[in-house]
This record gives sequence, structure tokens and C-alpha cells, in this order.
Amino acid sequence: MPLRAVLTLVGVFALSCTQSTEPRDCRTDLTADSLGVATGAGLDSLDSADLDAYMSTVADSGAGWIRFDVDWSTIEPARGRFDWRGTDRVVAAADAHDLQVLGLLTHTPHWARTSEADPGDPHGMPADPDEFGRFAGDVADRYSDSVTHWEIWNEPNLTAFFTPQPDVGAYADLLVAASDAIHNVDPGAVVVTGGLSPGTDNGSDIAPTTFLTELYDEGVSWAFDVVGMHPYSYPALPSDASTSEWNSFYRMREMRTVMVERGDSDKPIWATEFGAPTGTDTDAVGPTEQADILRDGITEQRALGFVDKLFVYSLLDHGTDVSDREQNFGVLAHDGTAKPAWDVLRTAAVTSGCL
Repeated sequence: MPLRAVLTLVGVFALSCTQSTEPRDCRTDLTADSLGVATGAGLDSLDSADLDAYMSTVADSGAGWIRFDVDWSTIEPARGRFDWRGTDRVVAAADAHDLQVLGLLTHTPHWARTSEADPGDPHGMPADPDEFGRFAGDVADRYSDSVTHWEIWNEPNLTAFFTPQPDVGAYADLLVAASDAIHNVDPGAVVVTGGLSPGTDNGSDIAPTTFLTELYDEGVSWAFDVVGMHPYSYPALPSDASTSEWNSFYRMREMRTVMVERGDSDKPIWATEFGAPTGTDTDAVGPTEQADILRDGITEQRALGFVDKLFVYSLLDHGTDVSDREQNFGVLAHDGTAKPAWDVLRTAAVTSGCL
């Protein structure tokens, strides 16, 4: 079934959710404009009708933003040879539905990877940060009329996304090169650091607070306007203090302390991915629990006060295998059926204060 047909089912299957009664002091200015949908890869491969249906559904959710991959490995598969067609269509579709864009600059083409990188893995760090900066400037220039917010890389604190191994100094070089190039084109652009994953200091990955502290130690705070974070907390609620040893949403308080201590109290954190998977994987939760986690996360966002944007990952399940966690983060099932979390998102977009 075409995606556009699947997404027409959303209104038919919308479900209701109970409201939380936990009292919290929440900001009242964080509604639709503070909420987005993080899509992951693949939008640039949709045909025009499916892409329009996708963006229409994002708009129907009430979210005011969309975050999607601006994939260097696809756009510039050979140095100096560009294919902008897919990204052009995505940006135009977002604009047609009045969605603000957070462009995620990520993925390294094979010709730009380090020698240690797997030739088939686009997650390898670029060998030359200036090449990445040049690409960032090219992108910012092409879309300067439509896109002014740029996230620099995805989860650079994980080996899986910054092979052969996370390196704060190397990431700082990427960030500076990209920020300089973007601001040369658009002095008013907003640069977001790559959303950090809930990793740990295990000799391979780097914990978010450690990564952020070391990034400040690199002396590059001038190069970014927003700190990006992926504060997944499942299966716990984001506000559950009893899980504070590992709950990355709760531990954003520690990241905030680092920012304040380094004189960056005026900068916000953006949760550029947040959600929970349903299904039968050992890490999955039930549909009701997914909704509860999303509701609590949005309420916590508004209570903390320094998390200005929250991007829900994701809109639509990527597949039908309920045992595969990665296929089941959607607030809509793969056939377009709404999970309870869909109603939470729609309610949050029009409700101020706590949910």
C-alpha cells in the first residue's frame, strides 16, 4: 500500500489517552513550536505523493518542526558531483506544509572517510573536517531561504555513529568547520551540536555529560548555539528520580550544570530525538507505556525550562517486525494505525503547561 494511502488512515484509528495528574510547575509557552518529529533517513527516497502525505501527517500531529537527514554520502557521492534532487523535494515539501526544518548534516561519502573506516559504512568520521565544512556551507547556501537551523552530526559520542571511535577533539574540529562555513553564508543561522546518545564511559562510547564537558574543554562553545541531546529513558518515565543513575532524560540536569558552570546558561538544550519503542523486544514497552513516556517527557521538558525543543522519534513504524526494536518507535503503526502516543503529541501541540 502506498504511504499516502496508509497515512489517510490516521484519523480513522485515533485513540484517546488519560491525562497525568502529577502537579509540576510547567512553562506555558512550549506548545506546537516547541515540538517536532525526527524522521531518520529515507525521506529523500519517497516519491512526491508519499512525501506530501508524510509531511501532511506531521503537520496534522500539531508539531511545528521536522528533523531529517541531509545525507552527505547521498548528495555528494563523488567529490564535486552533487545530486540535490531528493533533499530539494524534502525541503520543498516541509515548506509547503509550514514546517520548520532542523537539517541534520551527517554521513560521510566513501571518498571522504578515514582510512580506518569500513568502506561500506557512512558513519565513519570524515578524514578532513574542512571537507565537511565545505559541504555544510554548500548546503546552507542552497537552502538559505528555507532552512536556518543545522544539527552537526548524529550521536557523535557512539562508536556506531563516529567510527572508528568517538573522539571529542575530532568532533570539535567538524563542528567548528561546519559552523564557520554555515555562518559565512548565513550569519543568523542556528547551529546545534550533534544529538548525544545515552551512552556510557565504557572505553568505546562516551557518556553525554563527559562528552559535553570535554567539548567545552576544547574551547569551541562559540561555535554552537544549542546543545543537542537524545534523552531516551525507556522503559522508565523521564521524571523517575529512582532511575537517575542511567535515565538520560533525568540526567540532562547534569548537562545543564556543565553549561551553566561554563557561562552558557543562555543556551538551551534541544531533545532532537525522544521516544520509546513498542513491540516484543526486551527493551520495548507497550503502547500505553509509550504514550505515558511521551506525555511525561513533554511535561518534564516544560518543567525543566531549559529544553526548548523536543523532537519525537518517530512518526511511523519502519516495519512490521514487532521483535525488532528499531522498527517500532513510531507514534503510528506501519499501516497508519494511531498508537496512543499519537494523541499525546496532538494534545501537547495545543495544550500549554503540564500535560
